Amino acid sequence: MNTVIAFTLKDLLLSGVYLVLIIALVYLVKILMSVQRSLKDLNALVKDNRKQIDAILKEAPEIAQSANKISEEVAHDIARFRPTIDNIADSSEEVTRVIKDNKSVVGGLTSIFHTASIGKDAYDKFFKKNPEDHEETVHEPTEE
Repeated sequence: MNTVIAFTLKDLLLSGVYLVLIIALVYLVKILMSVQRSLKDLNALVKDNRKQIDAILKEAPEIAQSANKISEEVAHDIARFRPTIDNIADSSEEVTRVIKDNKSVVGGLTSIFHTASIGKDAYDKFFKKNPEDHEETVHEPTEE
């Protein structure tokens, strides 16, 4: 009796597909078990903190209303001060332009103030006496 076992390429491919499906099912079962454990933990956490969760849920609408009121007030204030801010921006641009146009005048004024400062320092150094110079130093007699 000659027994010949023959596998065709189709049989090998189907065996591979079945093996992959079995492995996928094992992973799916592991994932579902993990999800079940996570849900149990979540239920326990919610059960333990039910009072705090309820308090937060009761206060959430008030917090949202307060945030809306604050947002409205800030928007109103910004809209009210917008012309002032625009005016300040325009003024600062004009001042910057004038300073650029009058750079030589600013440089001259800076030079004059710098020279006056040097003169004042020289006057103070030579003509004003320091209060420390008037203090009499008291020396303790030393025993010899």
